[in-house]
Amino acid sequence: MNKKTAQWKSGIHVVLLVELLLWTSRVNGSSWQCSEERLVYSSDFVHSRTVLAGSSLSYNLSDPILIRHPCREYFSGGIPPALYLGEKVFISLDGFESSLLPLTILHTLMTPPALVSDATFVQNSRVLIVINGKVYIYFYIWKTWLITEGIDRPVTKITNIDCCYSRSDPVCNQIDNFVVAYDIGNTAEDSNLFFSDDGGYTFDVFFVTPQTEGFLIAVYNFVSIAQIGMLFNQTGSHGNRSAYFTYTGTSYMNNRKGLVFSLRAYENESVVSITPPGMRGFIMLWTKNDLVFSFNSGLTLEPISVLPTDKYVKYSLPKYEKGICNVAVTSNEVAALTKNKKLFYGTLDIVSTKMVLIGERNSSGSTTHGEVLMFDTIGMLTIVNPVPSNESGFYNFHKCTINVQDRLMNVRPHLQPCPVEILSGDFHNKMYYIDMKKELYFNITFVPKPGTGAFPYVTVSNPHVLGFQAKLFQDGYTYDGNTKYRLQITALQQQFTGIAEQGFQDDLFHNKLSTLTVDIYNKGIFCIDMHPLTALIAMDCPPTKHIRPFKNITMCSKGLFHEAKLQNDFHYIIHRDVYDPTFLGRKHLDQDDLNVSYPYKMFGCPILWYYDSPWLPVLELWEDDKFVEYVSADFVLFEIYGMHNYDYLLTASEAKCISQPQNWNTVLKMQSFPDPNTAWNRISYRNCKVPNEEGPLVSASLKYEVLNFNEENRIIFSQYNGIYVFKVIVVDTIYSYCELSTFVSVYVLGALPESQINPVGMLIGILILILGSILMGYFFPKLLHLRKNVEMKSL
Repeated sequence: MNKKTAQWKSGIHVVLLVELLLWTSRVNGSSWQCSEERLVYSSDFVHSRTVLAGSSLSYNLSDPILIRHPCREYFSGGIPPALYLGEKVFISLDGFESSLLPLTILHTLMTPPALVSDATFVQNSRVLIVINGKVYIYFYIWKTWLITEGIDRPVTKITNIDCCYSRSDPVCNQIDNFVVAYDIGNTAEDSNLFFSDDGGYTFDVFFVTPQTEGFLIAVYNFVSIAQIGMLFNQTGSHGNRSAYFTYTGTSYMNNRKGLVFSLRAYENESVVSITPPGMRGFIMLWTKNDLVFSFNSGLTLEPISVLPTDKYVKYSLPKYEKGICNVAVTSNEVAALTKNKKLFYGTLDIVSTKMVLIGERNSSGSTTHGEVLMFDTIGMLTIVNPVPSNESGFYNFHKCTINVQDRLMNVRPHLQPCPVEILSGDFHNKMYYIDMKKELYFNITFVPKPGTGAFPYVTVSNPHVLGFQAKLFQDGYTYDGNTKYRLQITALQQQFTGIAEQGFQDDLFHNKLSTLTVDIYNKGIFCIDMHPLTALIAMDCPPTKHIRPFKNITMCSKGLFHEAKLQNDFHYIIHRDVYDPTFLGRKHLDQDDLNVSYPYKMFGCPILWYYDSPWLPVLELWEDDKFVEYVSADFVLFEIYGMHNYDYLLTASEAKCISQPQNWNTVLKMQSFPDPNTAWNRISYRNCKVPNEEGPLVSASLKYEVLNFNEENRIIFSQYNGIYVFKVIVVDTIYSYCELSTFVSVYVLGALPESQINPVGMLIGILILILGSILMGYFFPKLLHLRKNVEMKSL
C-alpha cells in the first residue's frame, strides 16, 4: 500500500501526542464551542517521508460521510472501525486517534481515478467498497484487497445489515453475510441487482419483479420484517418531491407499498440514508431539503421537526443551500450538521422525533468542509475533520468533542426534563429464540418521576410473527419513596396468540425475526442515557436443540458385544436380497452382498431387540445438554443402507387417515434426484389426519409409514438377524422449527434360519405320504388275507 523512504524503528509502539488547541468552556447559546478541541497526530509520522503506492481513493459526492461499524461491543475498548469518505478516504481502527495515510488500491486492480460511491462493513474483518462500478473487499487488518466475483454489470450502491446481538450465533452470521449490490436511477426491471450469501465474496443475480412505477433510489435488507425494501421515486425526474417503499418477500408483505412521503433533491444530488443499529426497523433518509425518519421499515416516514428555542425559532431544519450535509446516529440518538454551520441533536422516538439546536459555529470560524459527525459514547458527540500534514503524506485529525448534556442544559426555554428515573431489564441487547408453541418472559423495572404520568410501552418490529402480552404491577417503593413498577411481558408466536386474523399471520414453515422494545412514551430529548430496552427474538430453532435415541437395553449392556470390538473397525454384511441402494424397496436385484463399516462414535452400541416384537424408537429432546422431554411428534425413518426387510404395523385406515398418507416411495419420486435425507421433512410433510381435497384417501390398505410415541404404529421386523441403522426425522410441522434428526442402530436377533425346503413341494409330499398311508392301511390287510387264502388252497 505504501513505500517507506525513512528508517522506521521496529517494535516501538506509536506514541500519540494530543495537543490541546482550545479550551473547555461554559457553553452559551450564541456560539458553537467544543467541550474539548484538539489536533490528534502520531509523533513517529511527523518527520517521515512516505510515498503512496496505488490509486488514491476519493468519494464521488461533495459532502463527506462517515461509515462506522455498528457493533461497537465487538471491538476492543468499544471502538469500532470507521471509514471516512471524502476527497480522501481513510479507515481508522482507533476512532481517529492517530495519523493516517489516505487509502489506496493497487494499480493492478484499479487505474485512476478511483471513485468510491458506497461502502459497508461486513462482520469484523472487512469492508466492501464500490469503486468505479465494481465491488472490492478490503481486509483492514491485513491491508489487502480482493475483487468480488459474480458482478458482471456496473453497480453504484451496496447494503447489508449487521446483527450486533450475538457474535457467534448462526442466525446473526447469516444476517451479516447477506449483502445486496445494485445501481440506482433505473426502473426495477432495468436495474442491476446482485446478492451475496457469503459476506460479499461471490454474488448472484437478484431477481425482483415489484409492480412499481418510478426509478430506484435504494435497496435495504429489512431483516426485522423479513423483507427486502426498495425505495423508488415516482417520476425519476430531478427535483422530484415524493418517494415510497415497496417490499418483496413473505406473503403478508409481498408487493406491498409504503405511504408516499416527501423527499426533495437537487439535480445531481443523491439521497443519503443511515440505519440506526438495533434492527428495530428504524431508517433515516436525507437530502439538503428533507430529513425523514421511519420507525417501521419505511411503511411510513415523517419529517423530523425542530423544537424552537431562543437561538433558533423555526420548526424545521435549514433547507436548500443551508441544508443538511452530515448525520450521525446511535440506537437512540441522532445529530445533524448543516451547511450554514448549525448543529442539531435529538433522540429517536417511535411517537415523534424532534431535534434541537445545540450549537452554532462562529462565522469567523474555520470552514465546515470535510467535517463529519460521530458519537463516541452516549451523549458525547465529536466533529472530525482530516488535516493534511505539511511534512509527510499522513493526515492528522481535528476533533471537536461536545458534551450534549451540557448543551441541553443551556437551551432556552428549558427542555422538558426526563420523566423517568429507572428503566431497566436484563434482556437488553441480547438475542433469544422462540421455538414452536414456546414463550419468553421478560421483567422490567420502571420508576417514573412523581407527577409526570410517564408510562412504558412495548413494540415489536414484526407483529406478523411476534405477539406479546404485557402487565404492569406496582412493586414497592424506592429509597426516595417513589413508586416502583414491574412490567411483565410474555412474548409468543403470533400464530398462537388467538388474536390476529389468518391473513395477518406468517406461515409456520420458515424462521423469522423480530425485535421487542420497551421505551417511555414521549420521553423527550433530555433522556440521553435512558435508552430503550431492545432484544432480538428469532422464531427459529435454538442452536443447541437436538434429539437423541433412548437406549435402555443394548448389545453391550447384555454382553453380546464389547465396545472395544465395535470401536475396532467393526464390519458386518447385509445380504444382497434385503437392500436397495435407491431406497425404493426393490427386490431381487442383481447385486452383491454389502460390506458395511460400523462407525461406533456416530451410532454407539446398537439397541437389542427380538424380531417378533413390534418396535418403536423412543426419542429424547435435549437443549443445552439438558433433557427436555420425550418427543411426542410425528416422525419417519429409513434404513441408511437401503434395507427394506421390515414393515409397518398399521394401514392407513387403521391409523384413522382421512386423506391419502405419504410414504417413502411417493416423496422420493417427487425429487429429481431422490435423497431420503431431504425428501421427507417438516416442510414437505402432509398429515393424513387432516382433510386434503387434493389428496383424498384412495387406498385404505396402504401401509402407514409415520410413527409417533403416542400412537399405535410400530416397525415389524422380518425373520432376519442383523444390524439395522435407521435415520429418524421429525416431520411434524408444528413441533419445532428445528430439522430434528438422529441415528439409531438396532440389532435384531431371535429369528430362526429360514428353511431351504420348498413349502409347496413339502406340502404335496406330506399329502402323498398321508394318502399312501391310507391306501396301504386299506389294501395291505386285504392282500394279507388274500395271501393266506391262497396258501390254504394250496394245502
